[in-house]
Amino acid sequence: METSWGLGSRTLRSAMAALVALALGLMIVPSADAAPTVAPRIINGDQGLPAEFPWLVSLIEVNRLADEGAFQAQFCAGVLTTPTTVVTAAHCAVNPTTGEQRSADALVIGVGSRLKDPGLRIVRVARITPSPDYVRRTSGNDIAVLTLAEPLNDIATLAPVTREEAATLTAAGAPVRAAGWGNTATSGKSYPDVFRVGRMVVFPDGVCGGGEGFTYNGVSFTGYSSREAEARVMLCAAGVTAGGQVIDACQGDSGGPLVAGDGADARLVGIVSWGEECASDYPGVYTRVAAEFDFLSSQNAVPVREVVVPTQAPTIAVAPRSGRLIVTFAVPPDASTGGTLAATVLDPATGLTGVCYAEPQPNGRSSQCTVGGLVNGTTYQVTAIYGTPKGNSPVSAPVAATPVPLPDPGRLLRVTSPGTGSVLARVTPTEANGTTLAINRVTCTAVKSGRTTSADITSARLTVTGLKPGRYSCVIEAGNEYGTVASPAKRVVVRR
Repeated sequence: METSWGLGSRTLRSAMAALVALALGLMIVPSADAAPTVAPRIINGDQGLPAEFPWLVSLIEVNRLADEGAFQAQFCAGVLTTPTTVVTAAHCAVNPTTGEQRSADALVIGVGSRLKDPGLRIVRVARITPSPDYVRRTSGNDIAVLTLAEPLNDIATLAPVTREEAATLTAAGAPVRAAGWGNTATSGKSYPDVFRVGRMVVFPDGVCGGGEGFTYNGVSFTGYSSREAEARVMLCAAGVTAGGQVIDACQGDSGGPLVAGDGADARLVGIVSWGEECASDYPGVYTRVAAEFDFLSSQNAVPVREVVVPTQAPTIAVAPRSGRLIVTFAVPPDASTGGTLAATVLDPATGLTGVCYAEPQPNGRSSQCTVGGLVNGTTYQVTAIYGTPKGNSPVSAPVAATPVPLPDPGRLLRVTSPGTGSVLARVTPTEANGTTLAINRVTCTAVKSGRTTSADITSARLTVTGLKPGRYSCVIEAGNEYGTVASPAKRVVVRR
């Protein structure tokens, strides 16, 4: 996939070199003081199936199309998010050195999986709008919208992820896919006629601006520092094949999609932006689409979901906690966003009720709300409706649930490391809430490997030993026969 490399104090290559590299898909090897402004491709990916990525389009330079064909003239990719809009990277639309914007008549959109297909559909562009927050020096907010001269009503579109959906779809470890026509070789040049697909996972935010390393499928990746990347507007992702080869984007893939979910649940979560070489021990960096949702909405690049009256009740699941019930909703299949989910908790003995509300998520994604102030040991009846401006759904069947007394784990007041493979912790007392504690301990989890080490709490001060050097996240865990709860985490670094 094509990405534009170069952050922090790194300098950018010349405008001519950038345009040539983007157009031809060349890998530029920088000098010692030059920035590696690289355009990514899919390395170690699979050949793409048109039915899996119908909304993937190629960006083609007009002045090369007639003489050299789309295969040579393709320089970036994009994704059709509505019949009239293509979302791509801002660095595909703006000269990375001068900041000069491409004119709309300088490029066209190719619709089709094969660049060498004589029947490749060509669509003109009416307007190019880079994000007003795009920062060339850092590649921040690297996103742009191309408004087409004619609608593509017969082509499927891919909706940009909302902020609410992104919490799950872009969590660390979430599976994602990227696609493009970029270089598929780690050395030399090999460009496919049919787009390639890279199957990857999202890396933790700490890798993308926190300087944290990450090991995935046996391969250790190096993280980007805060001077290089910013997790608020960027995602880091990569994959590893069964044979230990890194799956990454490279020249020719810039502007292409990073996709989470399948079928009707698929969402555009990232845009191929930049990276540090191709298929190296650095992950690829993608524009975080959820952070750009307002910009995309302002350019009419987000599908408008029609509000309808649902004919089915929402499905609910109820999780008991001490003095409260957590209600999880799945919206009716025929519903859309634009309404409100409401759960009612009834005490049959007294007739008293409590209500909580949640924002609905599309395509059956779950939402949650909590009703508190309940009596432990009392059985309540929980029902739910989905209300829209045009009317309410039927009421769901009642679900019986009984709040249970879980312990209060207290708080970690302080966590320090003397640098001897151990952590010293100060804690507040755990409240058993009238039950017998089965678990009462401090657990420290290695951020990189996920390995956990614990020590039981016997006083306000304790030591967790046997820790290897690295970053850890520590919590108090307290549990009884009804379940286990954890305190807010504190970070600590164990040094050699």
